[in-house]
Amino acid sequence: MKNRVIVTLLFIIIIFFSSRFFSFDGISAIGTISSCFLYPVLRFQQTIIEPFQYWLRQRQTVAELEKNCEDLKKERDDFLAQNIALKGMHHYSHETADVHRFNKRYKPENGHNAQILAKHFSLNNHFFLVAAGSAQGIKKDMVAIYANCLIGKVTDVYPWYCKVCLITDAECKVAAFCSKTKATGILEGMNDAQHMVLRHVSHLEKVETTDSLLSSGEGLIFPNGFALGVIESVARGDLFYSVYIKTVLDFSSLRYCTLIAKGDIEF
Repeated sequence: MKNRVIVTLLFIIIIFFSSRFFSFDGISAIGTISSCFLYPVLRFQQTIIEPFQYWLRQRQTVAELEKNCEDLKKERDDFLAQNIALKGMHHYSHETADVHRFNKRYKPENGHNAQILAKHFSLNNHFFLVAAGSAQGIKKDMVAIYANCLIGKVTDVYPWYCKVCLITDAECKVAAFCSKTKATGILEGMNDAQHMVLRHVSHLEKVETTDSLLSSGEGLIFPNGFALGVIESVARGDLFYSVYIKTVLDFSSLRYCTLIAKGDIEF
């Protein structure tokens, strides 16, 4: 009962103010009053109901577009994979071209082209991990070569990869000679990726900067005639020269090499 009285009073108040501010006949006044109640409903429909109805109408279209998008994405991924494969084949062919040309000097069944898996350069040692091991016939003391350049020797062999000690490692020593003057010495690494030193070069020998340094083949491991570096500078000692060598190869950029035993090289 109380609620009815309140609603009636509100209705009377609305009519009073409507009749006060709108001076037209009863029908117009009723329409005006109705519009006061209808306007919020229209606004609600405009801001809530219509967008929801539009979303419902577009729902199927959006689902179709999403499916088309997924199909296009899959096609793009397929084309991207094919493109990467073609680039990889081209890159591999380019990178290994020198290796394959150089392998003509070897018995084909004895040389192993392999990818360099990891590189380690520190103040203590320099080495590569190469993707060829005992399963591929790799043995300790085989040498690693790229083109006409000597990289190092195999020191440890595992089933699927091996460790190659680089000629820049302080523990690696290679008998060598200068290509022009024929001066001989022992090349030693300094744990520097770009520099080595040729020791035990007699003062009686002639040494020239920019001369190429090649392996002499003396010893049981390293073969003859492979490039080691270029003479950069010479320091005179009491009895011997210390000849500083700059590497021919950029070891940090190598990705492939050939592993082979000294006795398998043909000249």
